[in-house]
Amino acid sequence: MEIRHLQMVKEVASSGNLTRAAEQLFLTQSALSHQLREIEGYFNTQLFIRDKKQMRLSQAGMIVLQAAEKILQEVADTRAKVRTLIDNEAGEIRLCTQCYTSYHWLAGFLREFQMIYPKVDIKIELEAATKDADKHLITNTIDVAITEGNGNPKFVYTPLFQDEFVAIIAPDHPWAGRCWVELADFAGQNYVMYNIPDEESENFMMIFKNCRPAKVYKITLTEAILEMVKAGMGVAVMPTWVVRPYVQSGQLTTVPITEERILRTWYAATLKGKQQPPFTGAFVKQLACYMKELDNYACAV
Repeated sequence: MEIRHLQMVKEVASSGNLTRAAEQLFLTQSALSHQLREIEGYFNTQLFIRDKKQMRLSQAGMIVLQAAEKILQEVADTRAKVRTLIDNEAGEIRLCTQCYTSYHWLAGFLREFQMIYPKVDIKIELEAATKDADKHLITNTIDVAITEGNGNPKFVYTPLFQDEFVAIIAPDHPWAGRCWVELADFAGQNYVMYNIPDEESENFMMIFKNCRPAKVYKITLTEAILEMVKAGMGVAVMPTWVVRPYVQSGQLTTVPITEERILRTWYAATLKGKQQPPFTGAFVKQLACYMKELDNYACAV
C-alpha cells in the first residue's frame, strides 16, 4: 500500500464518484479502478459499496478513510517542516487572535508580509481564538497568538498597539457630547453585543456587574451591531478602531467609559524556548511596526 492509495480513498470518498475522483487526481478511470482493487486486495475487504454511479464507504472503508486523513496530514506536516529546514524563507506560520474583529486590520498586514515572504504560508487558526490561544501556543498547534494579555511566563510578548473600549451610540443619543459615561449609566439601556454567552464577554460582565440592561440584542457580525446602534436600537461597546470609519462619516458617535477610560494593550505572543524560523521573527517584528504606523496614521486623521 502506498500514499497514492490513501489519496485515492480520500478523493473517492469526497467525490462519491469514480469519474469525478479520477478527474481530481488527474488519472484515467481505469487507473483509479486498478488502485482501488489494489488497496481492497491489501485489506482483503470491500472499502466502497457500488450503488449505481455512487460510491459509498463500507464500514471498513470508513476506518481506512480516518487513517488516510491522519497519515496524509502527517505527511503534509512533515513536508512543511523539512521545507522549513532547507529554506529559511519558506514554511508556515500558524496564527490566531483572541479577538475575531482583529482580522479586519490583520488582513492588510498579511498582504504586505506575503509580498516580502511569498513562500511563507499564513494559516489562520480560527478554532484557537479567544481563551484557547494560550493552550494552543503551549501545545505547539499555533506559532503566534495575538493576545491582550502578557502574564504567562512561558511566552515571549512583543507589544503591538494600545486601543480603547468606548460606548458607541447614535449621534442623537442623550450621551452624545458627554466627556465620559459611568458604568451605572448603562443601567436600563438596550445593549447590543456579539452572539456569545454573557459570561464570555468581559465587557458585559464588567459593565453589568451591578446593574442590568433593559434589553440585550446578540448579533453575529460587527457591521450588523453597528447598524443596530445607528438605528437607535441600543448602545454597544467596542474598540475605537472598529468604529472609526463610522465616526469619521458622522454615522456614529463614541463616548469614553469612566474618567479613567478602558484601555488595553495587544501583544504578539510566541512560545519561549521554541526555535523559530527566521521568517516568524520577521513576522512579529514587522507586525509591530505595521501597527505602530497604523496607529500613528489613525491619530493624524
